Formats: sequence, C-alpha cells, structure tokens
Amino acid sequence: MLFTPPYIPGFMRNARWDAVTVSGSNWYPIYLAYCAGLLEKHGHEVKLLDAQVDGMSQERLYKEIERFDPGLCVMYFSIMSLDNDLKIAEHIQEQLKRDVVLVGYSASVDPVGTLSRSKVGMLAEGEFDFTILDLANGRRIGQIDGLCWKDSSDETHRNPPRRPVTTDELDEFPFVNDIYRRHLKIRNYYQAMHYYPYVDLFTGRSCPWGLCTFCVWPNTINRGTEYRTRSVENVIEELRFIKKETPYVKDVFFQDDTLPNDRACEISNAILDAKLQIRWSCYSRANLEYDTLRLMKKAGCYLLEVGFESASDEILRNIRKGITKKQMDEFVENAKKARLNIIGAFIIGLPGETVGTIRQTTEWARKMPILRNTITMLKPFPGTPVYDWLREKGYLQDGKPNYPHLSCDELSEYTKWSLRRVYFSKEYLSGTLSKPKEWVWIVRSSKHLLPYLLSRNRNAQVKLPPEWSK
Repeated sequence: MLFTPPYIPGFMRNARWDAVTVSGSNWYPIYLAYCAGLLEKHGHEVKLLDAQVDGMSQERLYKEIERFDPGLCVMYFSIMSLDNDLKIAEHIQEQLKRDVVLVGYSASVDPVGTLSRSKVGMLAEGEFDFTILDLANGRRIGQIDGLCWKDSSDETHRNPPRRPVTTDELDEFPFVNDIYRRHLKIRNYYQAMHYYPYVDLFTGRSCPWGLCTFCVWPNTINRGTEYRTRSVENVIEELRFIKKETPYVKDVFFQDDTLPNDRACEISNAILDAKLQIRWSCYSRANLEYDTLRLMKKAGCYLLEVGFESASDEILRNIRKGITKKQMDEFVENAKKARLNIIGAFIIGLPGETVGTIRQTTEWARKMPILRNTITMLKPFPGTPVYDWLREKGYLQDGKPNYPHLSCDELSEYTKWSLRRVYFSKEYLSGTLSKPKEWVWIVRSSKHLLPYLLSRNRNAQVKLPPEWSK
C-alpha cells in the first residue's frame, strides 16, 4: 500500500512545498502514483490511497491497511507534518505489525536524523521508484541503493545513493493517468489555475535550469540531476489514453519543473502531427521564444505558470534565477501576442528583500497583463541553498525568513498586503468580470483566500505609508 497520511484540513503534502492551501487546491500524489504503476507492472498487488485529500481519519486509514493486508507500507511524509506523520508510521509498524518505508522529497533532508528520531525502520531517499521495487521484490536491505535503514540493534545505516531514473526507464513506466483513474478520485483534485477536472503527468524529471536557490523538488527528490525526458511518442500515447479513457478531463498539466524551449517545440509539433485536440498547460521559465509560444498555442496550450519571483534584478541574481526583469517583461508581451495566459508566481522575503522591493514587485505584478498572480512568503525548505544561507546568517525563525530589518511577522503581513493590492485592484476586478472562468475560481477559492487576506497579525507592527494605498 502506498499512501499519504491524514493531517490538518487543507494541508498540501503532494505539492512542491508543504503548506495549508489558501486557494482550495489539492495536488495529485504524482510520485507515489508513478511508483504504484512500476510495482503493478512488476506483478505486485498495489493499493494507492490519498488519505489526506480523501479526508480520511487516522482510524479509517488503519482499517484500510488491515483490510488490504499489505506486506509493505510506503508512506509519503513531509517536514511540516513530520511529528504527525512519524506517529502514524510508528502506529502502523508497532500496532499493525507492518513494515513501513518513508518516501518523498522530505526523505532527502537529513534521512539519518529523521529515522533516529522515530521508531520507523526504513526511508528511501531521492527518486524512490526502484528502491521501493527492490524492497517489494525481497532484495536484502543492505544491498538496496538509496535506502536508509535500521538494524536489529536500532543502529541506522545509509546505503549508497541510487542513480537517477534514466530516460529509457521513464518510457517503461505505465501511464500515470491510468493509475489515477483506477486508484484515486480524479474529481477530488483541483488547482486554481486549471480547468476542472484536470490531470497531470511528467514528460520529464528534474529541471533543465535547476539553479534557483529556493526550489524544492530539483534540490531534494531530484538532487540536482539533469533533465531526463520521456520519448515524445510515449507522451503522445498517454495523451491519447487520457482522451479515450477519461474524456471528462478538461485540462492536462505537464508537471515538469519547467518546459524548456526545445522540449516545448518537440511536444507541440508532435501534438499537431497527431491531430490531437487537447487543452494543456505547463510550468515555464520566462525565456521561451515568441515562435515557440505561438506554436504552443496552436498545439492547444492555453496557460503557462511562470516564476517571476521579484522585480529586483539584485534579488534575481541572489537566487540564481538566470533571467532579468527586462527579459521577463519581453516574455510577457510575447505571450500576450501569442494569446497565452500566464499565472505569475512572486515571492516575498527572498535574500535582499526590503520594504521598497516589496512594493516594487507588487506594483509590477499588479500592472502585468497576465491572468492571475500567486504571491507567497518565502518558504525556505531544508535541503535548498536558500535555507542553508538563511541558517548560516542567523536569519531563520521557526523555519521562516527573519531579517534584522524585516521580521517574519512583517513579511507575512506584507505578503497579505501585496495580495490585497493586486486582487482588490480595479484592474484585476474589471478584468475578472470579463472572464467567466475566473468567476468559478473566485467562488471556489474565496472561502480559503478571503479569511487569509483579511486576517491581521498584531505582532507585525506593519504601518504602510499613506501613498501605498493610492
């Protein structure tokens, strides 16, 4: 059995960071699903369960485990919910007498320390698909690359790291959307930027850029590996499968960390050659060429989610973004000409942030001709370079950025101010009224987003200059 454990309502464990949603989003357990498919292909009976998204209690999860009677339990855990997750894993191991192995991007952050603080006996680092397959096949644990484990005397051992999944191996995985269809409830999954219902898949693993200091998956589960891609023929076959077997799906999201220029062209041309009428979207860096954007639009792409992060070139250099504000502005204009929507991602609290750069970024985001913005406070995740930098400088408080000139409470309040400045503006509200799809997003997200935006932290002592409200 592969599963995510239950935690507090709205918690996103399957996302690219650990957080409580402010938009009502639920992410697919994509890495668990790929692993489930690999296990099934090799003859194992598998049950994939998303207890968090399904709203299960711990007791219900335990009953499901007893009912399925697995020989191995594979649990996707996270740092933010660590105490909760370890207690659940310990109960399964101690009370239900099942072997438990911990997996996920958090498994690459201090694996020995994670096992040492609990009674859990195994943890799989990095891309865990073939590590779990070796365990399921009964290979001796001391011979399984990528595995961290305890012996009978409770001593922890860390085996050599496992090599990354290769391009050829990626083509051997069953279609992840078949796993979703048979194991999960597709209509339980929602992301604010997508048509509903949607599905996602990898056309490749890791990031072709991979240098941004704050990004979680490339620095943890992919561990700085190069971008590896499935054959374009394999991707097209999965798109055909989605249209045939789940015709109610309205949006396919390519979950690659970013889709680079050559890969975007390759996939777009293949979709056109196959005459597939399909709506799709992807992550992108703000450097795709205009001709590529036009080709993507022609092939059915309607939306790009793009990390702009900050309007300050100094901050962009600090985080090794590799793109300037000027390049980003040109990209936005090209995307607008190509009639592609953009969801822009911005971060408050990156190294070099000041009150002035917060306003600079906010006004830039507010005036951008894009569909929507996501503005979040920096979440420095252990295992990323920005986390190491903040810790070295003494700028961390309870896992949050806390600068001498900007406390974490102040950064939180400025983040909410920035969101209010964007979403309550005349420009955004008038543009939204002309887009019926956005009405659905507002209705669905408002019960999560509005209480967050209107809340106040009395410890923050944030006093905005009068001209900021103009």
